[in-house]
Amino acid sequence: MESKSFEGRDGARLGKAGATAALWALAIGIASPALAQQQPGASDQPNPQAQTAPQTQDKPQALTAPDQDNLGSDIVITAQRRPQTILDVPVSATVFDSKAIEAAQYNDAKDYLLQTPNVSFQQGGRNGAREVVIAIRGISDLKSSEKVLTQSAFTTYVDEFAAGTLASGQANPDIYDVEAVEILRGPQGVFFGRNSEGGAINIRTKKPSEEFYGRVDAGIGRFDTYELGGVVNGKIANGLAARVSINGSTTQGPIRNLGPAGGGSDAQYLNARGQLRWRPDARTTIDLEANYTLDNSGIQPKLSSCINQGAFGLPYNLATPQLLGGIGCYNPNGVFTDWVASGPGGTQPQLGGKPVSAFPNNERYVYQDTPDHTDNRTTLVIGKVYRELSDAIALTAIAGYSQSSQDQFLDLDRSGINAINRLGKFKTNSWSFEGRLSSIGKDSPIDWTIGGIVYREHFDAINQILIEQVLGPWAPGDKANENRIQNTVNGWAAFANVEWHVTSQVSLILGGRYSYDKGVNRWSDVYAACARRLPGDPLDTSQVAAGNGPCVLTPAQQLLANRGGLPQYWDAGRGAYVVTGGRYEQLTGRYAEGSGRDFSPRVALNWKPNSDTSLYASVSKGYKPAGGQANPDSGIGGSSTFGTEKLWNFEVGGNAYMLDRRLLVQAAVFDMEWKDYQFLVRQGLCQLPSGELVPVTASLDLSTCKQQFQVDSVTNLPKARSRGFELSASARPVGGLTIGGSVGYLDAKYVRGSGLINGTQTNLAGIRIGNAPPWTASANIDETFRLLGGEGSIGLNWSYRSGTSLGVVEQATQSFPGSVAPISLFNLRLSQTWGKNRLIFTVNNLLNRKYYTAVEGFSFVGPQLTYNPRTWAIHWTSEF
Repeated sequence: MESKSFEGRDGARLGKAGATAALWALAIGIASPALAQQQPGASDQPNPQAQTAPQTQDKPQALTAPDQDNLGSDIVITAQRRPQTILDVPVSATVFDSKAIEAAQYNDAKDYLLQTPNVSFQQGGRNGAREVVIAIRGISDLKSSEKVLTQSAFTTYVDEFAAGTLASGQANPDIYDVEAVEILRGPQGVFFGRNSEGGAINIRTKKPSEEFYGRVDAGIGRFDTYELGGVVNGKIANGLAARVSINGSTTQGPIRNLGPAGGGSDAQYLNARGQLRWRPDARTTIDLEANYTLDNSGIQPKLSSCINQGAFGLPYNLATPQLLGGIGCYNPNGVFTDWVASGPGGTQPQLGGKPVSAFPNNERYVYQDTPDHTDNRTTLVIGKVYRELSDAIALTAIAGYSQSSQDQFLDLDRSGINAINRLGKFKTNSWSFEGRLSSIGKDSPIDWTIGGIVYREHFDAINQILIEQVLGPWAPGDKANENRIQNTVNGWAAFANVEWHVTSQVSLILGGRYSYDKGVNRWSDVYAACARRLPGDPLDTSQVAAGNGPCVLTPAQQLLANRGGLPQYWDAGRGAYVVTGGRYEQLTGRYAEGSGRDFSPRVALNWKPNSDTSLYASVSKGYKPAGGQANPDSGIGGSSTFGTEKLWNFEVGGNAYMLDRRLLVQAAVFDMEWKDYQFLVRQGLCQLPSGELVPVTASLDLSTCKQQFQVDSVTNLPKARSRGFELSASARPVGGLTIGGSVGYLDAKYVRGSGLINGTQTNLAGIRIGNAPPWTASANIDETFRLLGGEGSIGLNWSYRSGTSLGVVEQATQSFPGSVAPISLFNLRLSQTWGKNRLIFTVNNLLNRKYYTAVEGFSFVGPQLTYNPRTWAIHWTSEF
């Protein structure tokens, strides 16, 4: 297959990506000859004597295990920070092991989340091709259009280190060459703390061993997609092993830009992971891991709906040639047609007198005058030491550091008119250190763990909204908004867990975690553009009365004024030439902080009536820390402080292998009760020429606004709840045939409190929480058989999510575009294996369903709907 380079818009970025790839490729090339001479070595476990369930080992002899009559070994999870079987842990969990991930060709979180009951996600915001906003049992992050505003309701852990909230939003780590992905549902407060109110996602990478192993993967797919990856593992010296994996992809994506800028939804991705494992003696294991990810993308895969199109009062409509360029409007499930039909006389003013037929259904193109780019970088460094202090006690210490950045430029109006753009630069860094003492061995009547953790997270953002023409109240060259935001969270926690094996069948688990967290939100360099003025008019000083600075020219504008005058622009509304009004510094509401302490207990009873069945009942608490939210760019100041969000989860469930282990059934019923639910209140305000502030509504002519404000504050709603059940099953009725499925039901609602819906203060009692669909379901069937001298396989899976509103906490609307229709998807997989080689053909969204999971609200051509067309790919894997 012809190789493809990582093509980008920026030569420097391409050079950096290429240099990184070359270094890792060189490392693999150097290591391979030496590693190939090594003999098979130690187990993949740090302390194989103490573990209850070993991890899967690499099998270079064959890519698939021989057919077997049952489901095989027990599912392994690490919900209690040690490998245990699903029968030993009182938790509702879905686990995807390496065989399932590789067979289905999962690439990121969206793939496996579709197969998990009571888990949902959105692809909303502006954070790149891998962006995902996850909700577990209705619990999701408090999020603006770009970033998480408070601490996450849950997080993703990579080898026990919290990846946290990155510059690109929620973490979506690479899952190439991983041992398993665990989705734990319900609060995991004892072992995971503040980031586990809704649950946790654990990613366990494959660890180095002294047995030599190598692998190469290559793929090609729709939209000029090319993939390449490789793994090498083996012995460096006695007791020292290494593992290196690297994978990357490049794609043109489904969207092409027919506007002047050209380009489209191209994306380049590269992930490199290097690991060392040192066993200086039989009781000690030291792991060191480094992950680097490059994730670049162009125009994000979203299409213009054309619904409620608006352009800050400018005389544009959908018939304006420069706006859409004739590409038409995206019309999934007839939403555009329905909107037109709902207008007066079956028309809409935004059509500009054109018939509906003049706006064809568009499923491929955007029309932008400016190219977008979103460039993400992430580095994770993790160190772990495991030391058996005696035959009964072990010490585990984990230190981790993450650093991420995002460099972004967006055409905010998403049209062919050069009107409004956005520049953003975001950086995060975090570190944590955790230490644990725990019992080991199998014969003790009590298993226990005690430990503590300290952490710090820092987020830094620079934002600028760039005005390119006479627009709203501004003149070209103004920056409607510019600011720098710094958010710092730090804290510590101590925890303990005791499991008393009352009998050989009954275990009582008691645990608790005491936490302290403090969040500081600080803004600086906060400016807003002043309204444009007639030449010779003085600069506005009215903002001083609100505690802000007077309007002044920027240094660049002042230089132009000193050299002969500011540029003048024709204002059609005034019928006169105008100049910039400068900017004013927003001095109020620039700082907020909040802190809190929490104790999160868990009590659980686990009963194993036989070796293949477990039943459990548990009561556990989760929380989200208190904090503060500054809001200086509202133009009228203000900040908010919010208290700790608390959640109690009452759950009963069980796991059972049946029919001679040909069938596995997992079930849970839960009732989660929130108190002091953290809630975002957002209100748009318009200042009329008289000085009066009025709410921004769809009927308001924004050109009449002297200034516009957006007032955000975070508060606590008194009460909310989430109730439901989860049921999943997997069966192997005969050797080679595997069938399975899951169903989740969720009733997540506000119980008490009020908030905004369509700009109106509303009693929220009884309204469903956003991103919490009532029903989620999946089904799969796989058949393996002898074919062409090897092993063939065919698989079909289905996933379903019922309709849901999109606002996670802010109920902007309960109808389109704030809600989405049900989603029903089929994926197909065909594979053929010959010994160490495998060929896989996959088709995702087999029936080419038109659906979207999120909306980007602002543009001149209506809300942008995420686009998810049918895709296909062919992958080749060789092991050695």
